[in-house]
Amino acid sequence: MRHFLALLVLSLLMLPAFAAQAAERGTTIGPNQIRELLEDYLHEKRDVLPQAEVRVKSLETAAPFTLPPGRVSHEIIPSDPQILSSRRFTFVFRVDGRVQKNQSYRVELEAVAPVAVAALDLSRGVVLGERDINFVEMDLARVRNPAFYADELVGKVLKRSVKLGDTLDRSFVEEPSLVGRGDVVTIIAQRGALQLSATGVARDAGKLGDTIRIRNSASQQEILCQVVAPATVRVEF
Repeated sequence: MRHFLALLVLSLLMLPAFAAQAAERGTTIGPNQIRELLEDYLHEKRDVLPQAEVRVKSLETAAPFTLPPGRVSHEIIPSDPQILSSRRFTFVFRVDGRVQKNQSYRVELEAVAPVAVAALDLSRGVVLGERDINFVEMDLARVRNPAFYADELVGKVLKRSVKLGDTLDRSFVEEPSLVGRGDVVTIIAQRGALQLSATGVARDAGKLGDTIRIRNSASQQEILCQVVAPATVRVEF
């Protein structure tokens, strides 16, 4: 028993010496540390990532390296500002503020979440309804700009044709025109509290907020008006 206690006391006394030697040797960075740092980075970036569980699917292995003694800091730079699309991540390690190691790793990320897909073949120009959309769990790293909610798509116009099961990228849709070329529209002319109305014919198509040419039916003059509602435009005078 006395022999065991003596060895325990000796071991405890030697711990500070081992720590000092480790500090003198510097900090060793291996694959496990790289993975932990990357996972911490993804956690910190959760506000700019989709609402999904983002995981490191695979990480290129590399030989461990040792940084000199001192205060270690690091920076992680994705190859693509869209983090999920990044295929490489560069790790910059500094010791006491000076760059000591710049290493790039090949990484594959995955983030599974329900995204909008076409419920049937859809043609360009279709105004999307709820029946046109399904939601399927998908690895978000494989899609660029997915929609996660139906209201991001419903009522909008497809700018391109899509097939059954295709991802409905948010860049595939646009707001519908509220006024078509040749439509008869109501012109609201306003100055302060005074408001007048007239009838005109649209010379251009326009979405909400667009400024388009309108021919006044009474004067036959063209004026520039802003689209404010279906078949309704406004001009200040």
